[in-house]
Amino acid sequence: MSLESAFGVHCEPRAGAVVVVVRGELDLDSAGSLRDALQSPEAQVPSVVLDLRAVTFIDSSGLSVVVAHHQRASSTGQRFVVAVGGAPAVQRLFDLTGLGDVIPMVQDPDVALAQ
Repeated sequence: MSLESAFGVHCEPRAGAVVVVVRGELDLDSAGSLRDALQSPEAQVPSVVLDLRAVTFIDSSGLSVVVAHHQRASSTGQRFVVAVGGAPAVQRLFDLTGLGDVIPMVQDPDVALAQ
């Protein structure tokens, strides 16, 4: 496994928000780690930005976690935005599935945090 494809996820608290930063391949093996990060106590804030800009690959397992969290956030009133700038594989999958029209998306987390 190359360092480029190595998966990682961590939460970066911001004022009244958290940015969940993901890097590497978001697939069946790593989707559970993303789910855990999104459900962690530090991600239970009014606004969450999921930063997928460093994701090199995403499959249906990863997409399923994103969709499930979007639904959970909608039902609880949490603001949930996905940042995809610079991740063509992610942008393409969101475009192909039509989720780009459903889930709020920005190019950079700072744009979402400024709104």
